[in-house]
Amino acid sequence: MDYLIKSAIAATDIAPSSGPSDQLFFAGERSPTAALAPSLAQWAQAGSRGEPGEGASQAPAFAIVAESAGDIEAREDLLDRAMGPGRRRKSSEKLRRGRRPSEGLAFVARDASGAVLATVRLWDVSLGEGGAAALLLGPLAVDPALKGAGIGSALMRRAVAEAARLGHGAILLVGDAPYYGRFGFSAAKTGALAMPGPYERHRLLALELVEGVLDGARGTLKAAGRRLKSLPLVA
Repeated sequence: MDYLIKSAIAATDIAPSSGPSDQLFFAGERSPTAALAPSLAQWAQAGSRGEPGEGASQAPAFAIVAESAGDIEAREDLLDRAMGPGRRRKSSEKLRRGRRPSEGLAFVARDASGAVLATVRLWDVSLGEGGAAALLLGPLAVDPALKGAGIGSALMRRAVAEAARLGHGAILLVGDAPYYGRFGFSAAKTGALAMPGPYERHRLLALELVEGVLDGARGTLKAAGRRLKSLPLVA
């Protein structure tokens, strides 16, 4: 069991999983096959090293799993606490409103009791009118009491790995380059792209999962995801 109890910061070397996204992922596990586990009995232990710009804190053992319909209330409460009421006015929200997350790309981190500690979702977008398909990542949020413990890093690496495994070409987000740069994101190819609302241009970042897929990309991002029906999964 000791080999599973590693720092979540070690998730740097995690490989894309070879199975569906509703199976468990262990932050800190380096083997692509061992990253899938049969039960909730085994957990990753977050370390105490802080992430850039954050103070270190000690997190409980946690597992990263696919988000379920039963997580709605806990997720929305977490987002309100982590990001405040203004989160619904962000330009990214224009691309999420009335849509479902991209298939297989919504994750939560849970502690041993099942409580939601963190969340991340990715959304289908197009790069301009009739442009190439891509993903928009966000929001990424961690319980404010657990920031700096590596849970956000583990979620990011899980999301990127799964997006690559599912064959997506690129991921975009609006965020701080010093933090997201360590996952491979940059503004190098977003200069001709825009969000559908107010945003800071230098914070529009992208990661190519397929080399060259963003060459020549231009225009305003447009929502392209599945529309919500009777039982919404987003607020």
